[in-house]
Amino acid sequence: MLRKAVAADLEQIAQIAFELHEIHVKGDPQSNRSMPAEYFQGELEEFLQGENNVILVSDEDGINAYAAVKITESDSPPHYPRRICFINCFAVKEGCRRQGVGTRLMEYVRSYGEEQGCTDLQLGVKAFNKAACEFYKAVGFTERNIIMNMKIKKDKEQ
Repeated sequence: MLRKAVAADLEQIAQIAFELHEIHVKGDPQSNRSMPAEYFQGELEEFLQGENNVILVSDEDGINAYAAVKITESDSPPHYPRRICFINCFAVKEGCRRQGVGTRLMEYVRSYGEEQGCTDLQLGVKAFNKAACEFYKAVGFTERNIIMNMKIKKDKEQ
């Protein structure tokens, strides 16, 4: 079942967020450090307090994927006005990947954005996460912007 998350779902969603973050820690250890799953529950609770924020989930015998979504407006003079459905975070539970769960959830997110009057569906993805990049391309995303990074000096904690 695809639906909006409720407060009682946040513990399960936080565990999936933790799994995703550990992928980021492994893929970019200079920028990401391990955090306990409880940290992500607090982040999710805070996210839901934001205006126009929602978490959409796939619930098949428990939460197996989620998308944290924010609806925003973009209307600066040199650009055409747009209403954007921005995916802040999209993750599928380990063990449920490559079974169509993510594809079904992404279609639900797209439909939600359409219901909200959005013109675009956007997200950011870490370049090292090749599996995610391939998935997003497979479901119809195209590259629009690329953010480059250069370390000026080594972080103090490293």
